[in-house]
Amino acid sequence: MTAKNCLACERPIKGRTDKKFCDDSCRNNYNNRLYSYSIPVVRNINNILRKNRRILEDMLSGLEKKVRVVERKKLVEKGFQFEYFTQYFTTKENDPYYYCYEYGYKSIDTEKVLVVKDTRKKHFPGERRYPVAKGSD
Repeated sequence: MTAKNCLACERPIKGRTDKKFCDDSCRNNYNNRLYSYSIPVVRNINNILRKNRRILEDMLSGLEKKVRVVERKKLVEKGFQFEYFTQYFTTKENDPYYYCYEYGYKSIDTEKVLVVKDTRKKHFPGERRYPVAKGSD
């Protein structure tokens, strides 16, 4: 039987035959390298989008109804960047909404925005849907 080497550090692995890494540190390092973005532009834009989402989420935290009017200046002070969003949505009344994932906003006027959380259920291509069995409460 041939000895397997760690995918991260190339040292021989001792233990189970299906083991891929010599320890948790190697496993973490390997996965961090594998899933990190090597292109700085992509990484920076994703960081901005996550920050925008976090800011919008903070504006609505603690509220039962996920809608709130906020001063645009307050968002900018927290570091919100209006030119970065993940979705653009126009209502039947032609009101444009800009979303950072499930949190969004709509300009009310030059000084205020309406911050909202999209509560519609979304399904994505390839997403597994598990039916709920009736009577299994």
